[in-house]
Amino acid sequence: MPDSQTRHFAFIINPNAGQRIWPSLQPQVEEMFAGQAQGHTCEIVLTQYAGQATELAAELARRYGDRLIAVACGGDGTANEVANGITGTAAAMSVLPIGTANDFARAALSRQEPAELLSRLFEPAIRPIDVFRIDSRICLNITSLGFDSKVQRKAETLNVKVRWLGGLIYPLAIILALLGGREYPMHYRLETIDAQGKTGVIESDARFILAAICNGQYYGGGFHPAPQAALDDGRLDLCIVDCLPLRRVLSLIPRYKQGTHLDDPAVHLMSVTGGHIEAPAGQLLLGNYDGEVFEKPTVDFKILPQALRFAFY
Repeated sequence: MPDSQTRHFAFIINPNAGQRIWPSLQPQVEEMFAGQAQGHTCEIVLTQYAGQATELAAELARRYGDRLIAVACGGDGTANEVANGITGTAAAMSVLPIGTANDFARAALSRQEPAELLSRLFEPAIRPIDVFRIDSRICLNITSLGFDSKVQRKAETLNVKVRWLGGLIYPLAIILALLGGREYPMHYRLETIDAQGKTGVIESDARFILAAICNGQYYGGGFHPAPQAALDDGRLDLCIVDCLPLRRVLSLIPRYKQGTHLDDPAVHLMSVTGGHIEAPAGQLLLGNYDGEVFEKPTVDFKILPQALRFAFY
C-alpha cells in the first residue's frame, strides 16, 4: 500500500549519467516541492566523483533515519552506490532512471519515464528487498563474470567516445567483444537452495563464456539472464553458460536477450544463497558488479535477505 508518512526526499544526481535529462529534472523537482509537497521536504545533490553517492546516502540515512527516501538519479552504477550507503539502515531508497541502461529499474519499477515517476513521488510503496554482498561491496542487481564483463568494458569506452549512440552502445560492444578470447576457467563452491528450501553445497570446475549472479532480472542494456529472479525471495539465480563456438554464441545471444535461453543445454541455472569462485593460480576473474568492472583472483558472495528498504512506484 502507498506510504503516507511525511518524508525527506534526497535526489542524488549523477550528472555524467543523465547529461541530457538532469538539467530539466532539477527545476521540475523544485516546482513540485514549492507547490503540493504535502509537508514533505527535499534536497538535490549532484555528485562530483565516483563513490560520493555512497557517502551522501549514508550521511543522509544517519540524519533522517526512516523519514529518508534517497532517490538515485542516474543509471545502475548510481543505484549501486546509493544502495551501498542505505543497506542496513532504517532509510529507504528508490531510483529515477536517467542513465544509459537502467537495468535494475526494469525489474523494480512499474514504469521508466522520469516524469511519470515524479508524478507518483508522494505515493511510495515501501517494502524490503534482498541485496547481496560480494566481497566488501553491496550488489543491488547483478554481478557477472566473463564475456559480459568484457562487453561492459567495451561499452564504457564507447560511452565516452560515442555517447550519442545511446541504446546501440551495448550491441556494438558485443560485436567488438566477440573478437579475441571467449573462454574463462573457474573453480566454484556454491551454497544451493531448492524450491522446497532444502540447502546443499556443490563444488566443481567450469570453463565458461559467462556467469551471472542475479538478484534482479536484467543487465547489459536489457539482457535477461534470470527471468525467474525476484528481488525479495531470499535467493540468487546463478546462470552459467558453457564455452561455445562462435556460431552457437551468435544464435544464443538473441535468446539470452529475450530470456528464452534456459532450455539450451549449454545454459545452467541454479538457485544459490552464497558461494566462493576463484580463478586458476596466477589468473584473475574478469567481472563487474552492477556495471563496475573488476579483476580479482577470487570472489565471495552472500545473499542479504530483506536488507534494503525500497520505495516502489
